[in-house]
Amino acid sequence: MNNKTSFALRVLKDRCTGCGLCADSCAFNAIRLVEYPEIDPYTCRLCGTCVQTCLAEALQIDTPDSASFSPKKSEGIWVLAETEGGMLASVTKELLGEAVALSEKLRCSVEAVLPGSGVAVLADELIAYGADRVHVLEHSSLASFIEENYARVVVALAGRYNPDILLVGATERGRGLAARVASMLHTGLTADCTQLEIDPESGLLHQIRPAFGGNLMAAIVTPNCRPQMASVRPGVMKAAEPDRSRKGEIVCHDLSDFEPDHRICLMDEMAANVCGDTLENSRIVIGVGRGVKNKETVVRIRQWAEQIGAVVAGSRAAVEMGLIDAHLQVGQTGHTISPDLYIAIGISGQIQHTAGLSGAKKIVAINPDRTAPIFNIADYGWSVSAEEALSELASVSL
Repeated sequence: MNNKTSFALRVLKDRCTGCGLCADSCAFNAIRLVEYPEIDPYTCRLCGTCVQTCLAEALQIDTPDSASFSPKKSEGIWVLAETEGGMLASVTKELLGEAVALSEKLRCSVEAVLPGSGVAVLADELIAYGADRVHVLEHSSLASFIEENYARVVVALAGRYNPDILLVGATERGRGLAARVASMLHTGLTADCTQLEIDPESGLLHQIRPAFGGNLMAAIVTPNCRPQMASVRPGVMKAAEPDRSRKGEIVCHDLSDFEPDHRICLMDEMAANVCGDTLENSRIVIGVGRGVKNKETVVRIRQWAEQIGAVVAGSRAAVEMGLIDAHLQVGQTGHTISPDLYIAIGISGQIQHTAGLSGAKKIVAINPDRTAPIFNIADYGWSVSAEEALSELASVSL
């Protein structure tokens, strides 16, 4: 598969004098002078410096012509599949379920993009979760996640097939990858969506996410560019039950001519040992907040968590105090979780944190402040300090 794509910066060869000023002026080394300037679309940032420098006016940046845009040129809802340890990430299954629901309104196909190395064996699983077609992008340079390489193959494929909608998981990998892909495709991106809807009149995707500190929900649309891109937090949407009898098309694309980004060299890679469940799939999560004032109390909470099979997470305040690692943060700037039981210890319950608890089935709040907002959303409340509560809970196990 050819990884060259059309690019907004063009060289007007009939005007070019070959002076090389454009290449000298580029701060990103994106222009190489051969007979005419050659522009690397993956390195260029479209800053316009070369256009201003060129005395012959031989460089031009094209802007999209909204009048000539037609949504009929794009078709299909795509889900960018993410893998974890040789398995599909849970957010991919959730996005496929949502894509199927959206496709029923648009009457279009659901397609999954599966980049990586040795990942073709997962194609049938993607079909079972709702994909009508799976695009397999396998290459040795994709064995390790390097954002630039993944973006190149995804952009090349999207440029070839022109999907109407592209959905990405707002994970540690997906957030950066989605932004890079959107930039290279010259389209918009709404990050951290919590809801997706199709406008019945225009057929546009309403990309809905919290705004102004979670005080209102903003519906964002991308009317003039394609694909319409949105990243969605894990745990917000529910995956459908897999149907192993579903049939679909698997397309293995030829990446023999793919050139990875040679500016990046992977020196070493080390897997971190993670004990127990993750935040996304744990049935019980204990949240630590500012009210847990010292690490000794956090240690006691972790010991109790082991007894009941829970994972310990925290609010942004707890992360800033050094009580909880940043990758375990729950809330608007962290994870969105859907446990069967969430136990909030010393958490006040500001909207920035509770925005990540929309899927929790039961919430128990432990806080000495009876007026704390957390009690407004809790199913059960206990107005005591963390230390007092732990003295009573230490003997409780599940």
